[in-house]
Amino acid sequence: MFARKVSLFALIGFLVAFVGSILTPTDASAAGSAKLKTPEVQEVSGAWHIFVTVELPKAPPIPHVPMRFVFTKTAVYERSLTDNSKDPVVNRQALQNQQPTAEALDVDFANPQGKIFKGTNFDFGLTRIRGYEAGEYSLQIRTADGVDIGGPMRLVLKGDNPVVDRRSITFEAKKKGMTKVGDDAGAPSKPATDAPAANYTGDVTPTGTSEPFVPKSAYDPTEEEKVKENPKGCGCAVPGLSGRSTSSIPLRALALAGVLATIAGLRRRRSKP
Repeated sequence: MFARKVSLFALIGFLVAFVGSILTPTDASAAGSAKLKTPEVQEVSGAWHIFVTVELPKAPPIPHVPMRFVFTKTAVYERSLTDNSKDPVVNRQALQNQQPTAEALDVDFANPQGKIFKGTNFDFGLTRIRGYEAGEYSLQIRTADGVDIGGPMRLVLKGDNPVVDRRSITFEAKKKGMTKVGDDAGAPSKPATDAPAANYTGDVTPTGTSEPFVPKSAYDPTEEEKVKENPKGCGCAVPGLSGRSTSSIPLRALALAGVLATIAGLRRRRSKP
């Protein structure tokens, strides 16, 4: 009977411990705690200086503990130009499902004498070069093996983001006060020389005259092509006798023929017996 009561109490104690382990939140706060010195930080020379207090359950075995500071952007402060305001307007834009950014840092838990404590005050800087901008972030500190230290903390980075032009575009080029932007801005306008005629009917009418393709001088004979004519005679020229009179040519031919005939007659007489 007594053994049954003991086993019954043991079973009840086991069930209570099991239920307690289920109902007790197993968040990362059991691994320690973390707290920001101030949740809002002003930008100075393009950077934000963050101060945080980290508390572990017990002193770590090494003075410098590698940790990961995970930042998730939840909102951004956009500065934009609008049609209703001359100065930039700041608009808060909420963000969701942003890719977190982790910074791997070594947190020092020792003093100058080398004694290690379980808690420390740690500070570090965030810059725009690393992709941070003015807005709201969720910060979670974790150990190198992925254990969360404390819960997520809300961090606000104050500053002026680059201005975004969201003014409407106008195409009224003839409106007074508007100037043309470009390489030829301010240059005097040139008259249009290739403007079409006002009453264009589709027919092309020739105007003016142009030089022929073959010039007239091509039809003029050259000095070599001109026929040289003599003032006397038959009107033809004999090679080698250019410029001489041709009237004496037949007489000379007849005289030469007579001389040849006389010589031939004399040879015949001598040859007779």
